[in-house]
Amino acid sequence: MPMLKRSLSAFMLSACLFSLGACDSKDDPAPDAGSLVDAGSGPDAGSDAGPAEQPPPVIPGGHTLLTPSPESQTLAWPGERALHLAFVAHAGRHYDFTTEGQKHGVILYLRDAAGVMLDRLDYTTDIPFTWHWSGLTEGAVYTVELRQWPFEGEDALVFRFVDQGLDDHGDLPLTATPWGPLAQSRTGLGEHSGERDVLSFETLADHVYAIDCTFPTEGWKLYFFSLDGRYYNVVDDVSLARTQATAFKSPGGPHLVAIQNRSPAPSSETFSCLLKDKGPEDHGDMSDTATVLPLGTSSAQGELDYVEDVDAFRLGVLPGHFYRASCTLEGPTPCSVHVQNGFEQPEPQPQVTFKALASTQDVWTNGPRVAPAQWMDLPYTLQFEDLGADDHGDSAATATPLQGPPQTLQAHFTDRIDRDVFSFQAVEGQRYQFSSPWRDGQGQVLSLITTAEGFSEEAPRTHVGSRWVQDFMAPKTGTYFIELFGKVQENVGDYTFQFEALAP
Repeated sequence: MPMLKRSLSAFMLSACLFSLGACDSKDDPAPDAGSLVDAGSGPDAGSDAGPAEQPPPVIPGGHTLLTPSPESQTLAWPGERALHLAFVAHAGRHYDFTTEGQKHGVILYLRDAAGVMLDRLDYTTDIPFTWHWSGLTEGAVYTVELRQWPFEGEDALVFRFVDQGLDDHGDLPLTATPWGPLAQSRTGLGEHSGERDVLSFETLADHVYAIDCTFPTEGWKLYFFSLDGRYYNVVDDVSLARTQATAFKSPGGPHLVAIQNRSPAPSSETFSCLLKDKGPEDHGDMSDTATVLPLGTSSAQGELDYVEDVDAFRLGVLPGHFYRASCTLEGPTPCSVHVQNGFEQPEPQPQVTFKALASTQDVWTNGPRVAPAQWMDLPYTLQFEDLGADDHGDSAATATPLQGPPQTLQAHFTDRIDRDVFSFQAVEGQRYQFSSPWRDGQGQVLSLITTAEGFSEEAPRTHVGSRWVQDFMAPKTGTYFIELFGKVQENVGDYTFQFEALAP
């Protein structure tokens, strides 16, 4: 469905939203018997006094008057490739404006008599496209501006402008029906395929809002959106579900919910929806709003309140220790946990291991990123495990000095991300050898020899008997480093390697 793609001024938005209630034709109040009395009314007034005639609507100059009709209409594109149309609306009616197949783009603007833009959309396709307009004011004049791009295109615009009958709720953001108290349910009809009912409501910043709807047929679409055109967690009609639910966290201010009939036939039965303010989110989603967990915390609980929900925690840790964080959601839905800000796993990762470099570590958790037909809150539990201190450094600055050669050393990979770095002194022209037991049926412990400047040295590895062997000749006297990597889960645990000097 079309919608505003550019922000309106704050003044225009406030004025239009304030008047939304006047757009709902079903709620027109009865005249007040004690008001609107003029000097010619009352007991002494003549009996022939009739209602004042309303002036006819004024069509702006240079505009072609549109008359609703189910038949196709054709208008030639003028030289500037812009058409200016106008029509007189009736309250409570739904109007469809459909362009027949256009091989070139069309930009459409719908404005009210004050010039406030109600709808704007750039459209390019050779398939007919329909704009849906309702919630308009009785007797008001609306203008339709169409521009063609690129500017050299078809000679004429073929379109249909059809009055589709009654519509209980407006289709456009600025003609939306105010929801009213959120505790009350709202009902409506899908009077014809493609039309949508838009309802507006005020929100509080960082509060979570959820809607549950029951539809009479399959093929409905449900979503929240903002006045600047941002969509939240769309439940599409492909779900074929008659019961749908979705939720979002609001940045505050007025928002809207769209309920759209995408089934091929109109519905004679009503839908029913209930909108709830669930209150503030339980945990922040950024580092500066993370929930602080003190050193020694073993678990934390939370709830994923909407599809895009991310909960952040700041865990107290011991620098140099390895930790494992794992996430478990209630039910079969997978959970992901990660320690990189803004990073999301392409696949659910229920646990992550990290080495603490400071006294705190930020941990994030999130759930599935695709909106289901019926969103439900997802309670989860985070668990934290201190795996102990790293036995050897993982950089040149924290490397463990080797005392040999010769020397046999036992070390430990805490996790497959662990790496151990050792330093050794070498003499120019001297040959050195590193070796470790060969591991059948699994990946080998990997090794890399580097200089103090971080450049790798040529040092071939070979499989000799029951060991892998790596020989290295020092190109000059100085300090060198050997880095050992576990890399695969099977290598996690203890390992040994031997360092020795070879005969010249």
